[in-house]
Amino acid sequence: RRRDSEILSLLSQTRLMRTTNAAFSQPNTMLSTINNASSTARITTRTSSTSSFCSSSSSSSPFSASRFCNNNTKNFNAHNDATSSSSSSSTKVFLKTKIYTNSRHNQQSRNRRFVVNSSSSFSTNSATATDVDVSTVTTTSNDKFNWQKNWYPASPVSFLETDAPNAIKILGLEMVVWKTKNGWSCLEDSCPHRRAPLSLGFIDSNKDALVCRYHGWEFAKDGKCVDIPMSIDENANATACNSKKSCASEYPCKVHAGVLWVWPETGADAFLEASVKKCATENFSELQGAGDNEWGMVELPVGYNPALENQFDPSHAEWLHARYDAESNIRSVSEMADFVPMTKFESFDDDTTEGFKVRHGGYNAANSNIDATRVFTAPCSSRSEYLDDKGKPYLSAHILYTPTEPNRTLMFTKFQAYQFTAVQGAGTRKVSVADKIENLFTTPVRNLFNLYIQNFNTIGDARLIFTGLQHGAGNAAYTLGNQDIRAMHGVEKDMKKRGGKWNKAYYLPTVADKGVSAFRTWMDNFTENGNVEWLDGSAVDATPTVSEEEQTERYHRHTKHCRACKAALNELGILEERLLLASKVLLATSLITGFGGALVGNEGLPVLTLSLAGLSLLGVEEVRDMQHEFVSSTPRRGVPKPKLW
Repeated sequence: RRRDSEILSLLSQTRLMRTTNAAFSQPNTMLSTINNASSTARITTRTSSTSSFCSSSSSSSPFSASRFCNNNTKNFNAHNDATSSSSSSSTKVFLKTKIYTNSRHNQQSRNRRFVVNSSSSFSTNSATATDVDVSTVTTTSNDKFNWQKNWYPASPVSFLETDAPNAIKILGLEMVVWKTKNGWSCLEDSCPHRRAPLSLGFIDSNKDALVCRYHGWEFAKDGKCVDIPMSIDENANATACNSKKSCASEYPCKVHAGVLWVWPETGADAFLEASVKKCATENFSELQGAGDNEWGMVELPVGYNPALENQFDPSHAEWLHARYDAESNIRSVSEMADFVPMTKFESFDDDTTEGFKVRHGGYNAANSNIDATRVFTAPCSSRSEYLDDKGKPYLSAHILYTPTEPNRTLMFTKFQAYQFTAVQGAGTRKVSVADKIENLFTTPVRNLFNLYIQNFNTIGDARLIFTGLQHGAGNAAYTLGNQDIRAMHGVEKDMKKRGGKWNKAYYLPTVADKGVSAFRTWMDNFTENGNVEWLDGSAVDATPTVSEEEQTERYHRHTKHCRACKAALNELGILEERLLLASKVLLATSLITGFGGALVGNEGLPVLTLSLAGLSLLGVEEVRDMQHEFVSSTPRRGVPKPKLW
């Protein structure tokens, strides 16, 4: 939001404040000076007390306004309207004009909003007025989206470690989030001493401090250094800790809808802007999701653009995520609803930096009569609502995205199906006779394994481990992701070869393609060169060629981000060690008792212990297979090629 960043600059420019009175008497003159175009103007005044702003911000906002209210009060002091003379009030003048431009956007309408604070040195009902000096107001014919001044989802809260720091990355910026006694804190992941990563450190719960593991410097929730162990005395320690150079920069963060949100900008102004702007989940009702109502999250090894446009291409599910006959390799109609060509797809509300909406119909026999709306809230949210032909809820989906670095994007997912036919995706696999026979043998083993996890786990939290096993020890969700990643990476790589211009590289002749066109057009209209702006100075995605094995790996994609998966993987490792030890003991017992049994003619015990040793070794292999599923999609045995269908 470029306009939002201009607001604070305008507030501090006294020359503009002194002449704001002209806006009340000659608004059209001001607008014509700014735009030099035929336009209409609407002026709205709004007053608010500075003191009430400070008090209400500290109580209702997730951030304390006290840190910047005192320093920036002058930016909010102004005269009240004509009926009030209170010096503690401020008047904000909003000038909203609809500009009609004849450009490549086919005379799209654009919204402009300027915010001006009146100075306390004059009255708003002054009889005389002069033209407003607008030389300091920067406007262009095309608003550009401000990537930095927005909330980004960093992680589902349930994924984060509460007793250790968590490294995150947003728009190339490396940060560390950690749990304090008063909520979450987000700091730059760099100790101001020698620039070692603070995420390498640990949390001192007694002091409620984040400790750098390099030299032991300690930091409070707001990034202030509170102790430097190598200081020669208390005075030296206090002097160093009070220096701004010893502070770690703090980023605004908050929790909403089970997600930790981060505003990737530091400073008092950042906290002010973040406190009045909603994150994407605050604009919609929260979905219940499935199972334990948790968000799913993976870090895709693809860039932001292909990840987002994939979301606005619903018909790809009927082919990329379809079930294919094992023998003929032809799309199986018997295991899923047949596809239906899309006949309705339109975009609207697409002329602002806020995002856009699309409305479309169905794309398979099960949902052919649905009416779907997808709302893109820039830069990170896609919320979909499906209604059936009777107007009843059919399916809701909320998908969030965070560009972490070039060629990598976090994706958060939560779905809520209201009708059975809404569960389409990869379809339902038929249960064969062989599957039923296999279940006769695997079910008792699975029950024994669950009993072990429930009663003999080493962390005392069976639920966390079962959640991790649900995430990692299974292929269904990863298979869908692998299918998307293989396609999106191919798109990304080929686009680079063709110069990155989608409208030259793509051929989009069908109605089903309009969602992709809507997203790409919005990126062209409101971002620089249609790409993400990396805050660490990274270049635009280079899109290197990534091997199929790297594209479909799982540890960096999900496991390392998920507290439950890490706990489950660690527990499986402990179980493997225990099974190995048991097999060794049983084999030794079998050998010893075997000699004795041969002498007395009793071989029952040796045979029993040998059988148990064999079962233990089978268990070891099974556990190793389960661990491998947390790390990679490639098979442990045979050709190392992921099976996508």
